[in-house]
Amino acid sequence: MLANIWLFFVLLIGLVTAQTIEDIETISAAYEKTNRLSLNWGPYRSNLYVGIRPRIPNSILTGLLWFPADTFNAPLLSKHSCEQNHNIQKFGWTKYDPRYGGVESIYDDDSRLNLTTEFVKTDDGLNWALRIKGKAARPDSVNSVVFYAGLQDDGEIGLRNDFHQNSNNLVSGDIVLDGNMEKLGGKFSIKIVDDEKNRHPESFTIVDDDSFDPAFTHYMSLNVPFENVWKASEIFWALIRFNVAELEEKGKRPEMFSPFELFQLRNPNQFFGNMHLIQKTFVGDFEYDVIYNSDVSENKITHANIKEMFEIALARFDEKFTKQFQLNAPFNTNEYIDFAKEILSQLMGGIIYEHGDQQVDRNAVLDDVKFSHADLKGSSEGDYELFTCVPSRPFFPRGFYWDEGFHLLPILEYDSDLTLDIVKSWFSLIDDKGWIAREQILGDEARSKVPAEFTVQNPNIANPPTLMLIFSELLDSAKKLHLEQQVNAVNHDSLFKVENLRESLGDLHKQKPELMINYAQNIYSKLQTHYEWFRKTQKGNTKEFERHYVNNDEVYNWKGRTQDLCLPSGIDDYPRCEADIGELNVDLISWMGVMTRSMYKIAQLLEKQDDAKLYKQRLDDIVANIGQVHWSEDVHSYCDVTVDDDDEDTFECHEGYVSIMPFIHKLIPVSDTEKLDAIIESIRDPNRLWSEFGVRSLSKKDSKFHKGEDYWRGHVWININYLTLEALYHYGSQKNK
Repeated sequence: MLANIWLFFVLLIGLVTAQTIEDIETISAAYEKTNRLSLNWGPYRSNLYVGIRPRIPNSILTGLLWFPADTFNAPLLSKHSCEQNHNIQKFGWTKYDPRYGGVESIYDDDSRLNLTTEFVKTDDGLNWALRIKGKAARPDSVNSVVFYAGLQDDGEIGLRNDFHQNSNNLVSGDIVLDGNMEKLGGKFSIKIVDDEKNRHPESFTIVDDDSFDPAFTHYMSLNVPFENVWKASEIFWALIRFNVAELEEKGKRPEMFSPFELFQLRNPNQFFGNMHLIQKTFVGDFEYDVIYNSDVSENKITHANIKEMFEIALARFDEKFTKQFQLNAPFNTNEYIDFAKEILSQLMGGIIYEHGDQQVDRNAVLDDVKFSHADLKGSSEGDYELFTCVPSRPFFPRGFYWDEGFHLLPILEYDSDLTLDIVKSWFSLIDDKGWIAREQILGDEARSKVPAEFTVQNPNIANPPTLMLIFSELLDSAKKLHLEQQVNAVNHDSLFKVENLRESLGDLHKQKPELMINYAQNIYSKLQTHYEWFRKTQKGNTKEFERHYVNNDEVYNWKGRTQDLCLPSGIDDYPRCEADIGELNVDLISWMGVMTRSMYKIAQLLEKQDDAKLYKQRLDDIVANIGQVHWSEDVHSYCDVTVDDDDEDTFECHEGYVSIMPFIHKLIPVSDTEKLDAIIESIRDPNRLWSEFGVRSLSKKDSKFHKGEDYWRGHVWININYLTLEALYHYGSQKNK
């Protein structure tokens, strides 16, 4: 059967070759353009509760901040960027597709407000809209909401409206900002439309200055350095502090006035520039729209059609979800379906577009025994850009190399083209040595969320290559789908029409495998360099200790660990031996097995027979070394290896995710029933790894169980449980099991 699979792909590649290169390149170019437009605009500032931007560097940033305007504690209770310490009951996307839009709900206990944002886009990808809804806990609650837009490069943006009477900051009715920026395709507009039912507070204390009047929309523009546009919340509150200072200069005490008057944008100096802030203050429930339209688009969004567009977007999401995920009983009830939709939406709603420089120390020599991240001295490199999911919007709003493969596993089932787009973005970061920084901290905004000692990256520090899992899955899915077609009966041209490209987005690479093959051919040499970087930089020490294994080149050691933590491994505080130059890590050799197997598959697909032979031999050597080097007959488990006082190999055994890595990556031969039985017994034992919630990260019997920082010392992690289930299915499906 395997021979038939690869024979099919040899024939398929022949068909690709028979087509003109120009045809493939034309289709690929058309796809790239259409897909890019489809995914250009989005809530890609996922470090914020609400932040829309395009995937265009140094272009425009928009966002939302709000606060309870009936308390003088408002500056402390204001919300803008997602933070761990916020009194937010819950927030996130319940339904969301990056190509269409979705709905996010935020339950803010400080403001006693349920804030909902409905986001929609036009099919041409050029226009978008936000419908912002506030449900107040009390009808007399007062909340202030500020929308802002700021240009990060040369362009124009200004207010079309006239100010109210003689003011220079008060606006009534719909508000329109007109802009022009080459990066955004030319002219555009941002329109803000109030719902007719909205109520606003009345001014009754600051009677001598109408510019504080909260019954009006308050507008202000000012010049902000391009690199500081992201600091909109800080800028807003700095302007409010100016209000207070001005009142005090006039001999007035701020507490004499209501907070919803005091905390209003004013424009006494009549500034004008690249940053525009629009503040509305509401009593009780409220609703208003923010509508962005590009002049070149014929498919404009209006206040009147947002509701229909939003309903269509949600219907598309529901239909696509039902088609892609066939949930089985008992998980096909509404409760489970809604939960599954929210999990997927939260993953995709966490996608961020990063851009900027990163701090790198290319000169540091890592000490295997005494390394500290604080020792790294960074210098600026870049700019770079990355399109990626994030592990946590409040705490880790940036790309992490090993997390991303797991993020993409469910997204792959829903939208394989989106998955490939993210994979491509990561692979574009491979440098000429083959390195990708394990943590992508690009630009000042990203660095603002990271402790200083962890901002600097080093090109000798790795992370598990989970993206190779995804790339292999993409290749396998294309292969399996086309095996179902009869090669001689299929008219490949009939499967795809360029003019229908928009409708095909989501699984086009499955419909048109030539695109996948074309990309694999183009990226292959970079993946080889990336793979060889892993082998070179993470190679274990064998010569110093006169070790002799099946292949001394196929043992590995995480570089950049400290005495207490092994951040490069992804499982930071999992118990390890004392840091030593003789350490060999079973989880790392397992990940190298995954990477080598992936390279073997890609080489086969591309008919790189010599490369495929080399990768197959390396894979066999890795499998053999896992058994020879890391299996302890005494404890019937896979273990890390270190050296004793006589420089002889000794096991460091901690039963948990590290010990089952060869199993979950399917690197134990099916015939090795002794080891398979031992691993399965470990997994199923409730006194060791099994719990009613899944497989524990560390055995209950381990002395470090739930001790210390306690991230990977007993807690159940869904990513490893997924791989465990996949491995159980793999081994259980084998013949002669």
